[in-house]
Amino acid sequence: MVQALRDISLTVPRGKIVGILGRNGAGKSTLLRLLGQVYTPTTGRIEVNGQIAGLFELGGMGNPNLTGREYATRYLRFMGVAADSVLAVLEEIADFSELGDAFDQRIRTYSSGMAARLYFAVATAYQHEIYLIDELLSVGDEHFQAKCWRRMRERLLRGASGVLVTHDWTAIVKLCEQACVIDEGRFSFVGSSDSAVVSYLKLPVPKPGVARFPASTPPEFLLESGKDSRIRLPVEILEDTAVDCAISIEMLRIGLGWEIVILSDYHPIGDTAGTYSADFHIAALPLAPGKYSLNLFLTRRPVEGERQRVGLDCRSWTYGNGLTLRVEGKALPSAVTLPFASRSIPPEVA
Repeated sequence: MVQALRDISLTVPRGKIVGILGRNGAGKSTLLRLLGQVYTPTTGRIEVNGQIAGLFELGGMGNPNLTGREYATRYLRFMGVAADSVLAVLEEIADFSELGDAFDQRIRTYSSGMAARLYFAVATAYQHEIYLIDELLSVGDEHFQAKCWRRMRERLLRGASGVLVTHDWTAIVKLCEQACVIDEGRFSFVGSSDSAVVSYLKLPVPKPGVARFPASTPPEFLLESGKDSRIRLPVEILEDTAVDCAISIEMLRIGLGWEIVILSDYHPIGDTAGTYSADFHIAALPLAPGKYSLNLFLTRRPVEGERQRVGLDCRSWTYGNGLTLRVEGKALPSAVTLPFASRSIPPEVA
């Protein structure tokens, strides 16, 4: 007997999506089917409080001889959608799936992409309390994938909970605050989604040789929203080389992923061995209070004819060695405030 899962403990808070990252064969799909009550656990217990929509094994409620409309109708009735609402929901499903006349044709005539469109549109047409998602947001072309993400964000904003299992780490940081890494049936990591990605990717940290950010680099900076700010970084150049430095400030927005909110140009640090200080000044810091990732980049200055920079040292959340930027101050309704000025134009000029 093979144990697909061992020593698994998972709690999903109401209104949150928890991610499960793992490679093929790690046990992701088995876990999802246990949660969806497709399988019965041999040991342990599973408690589910809410109506479940399983975005896996889609199409299991019908047969390929059903039309898309017949399949959707059967699903909606099974889920208890009121009879007087079914017609309106069916039209919404037809519109979202973009199947056109094929919506009234038999599913056995569909391509795999058409079937995936139908199944996703049906499973997400009605607001459920819990969603169990298995790699489904990668279906279809780029246009349809964008629609899938938008719909899932809408469901999350309305208070849905769920579990997303995938080997696509970008999906995890888009939808989840917390995530687990599963390996050979066990959780090897449980924590924040960005830290889970670092644990999953295991990217080798660049080993600086020519220039570096020394160990004395502060792990965290504290700035105040709306105030003129400075980020001072120590830099060591170990060999006579022209070195440039840049920074980026990123924030994790659930439903969107990591976004760069401030990105600097590359600035010259020095061209001879020695210890330097790199100062980045930000006038009237346009960031709302909160926690950000501060990423640092050292490169060799390109010589004539070179198109790409040669990296010398890097501090980034993707490597697990990024810095933290905390912004304090008065709460703002937006993430970033931009400089703004207006002027009146005389009527004869306008």
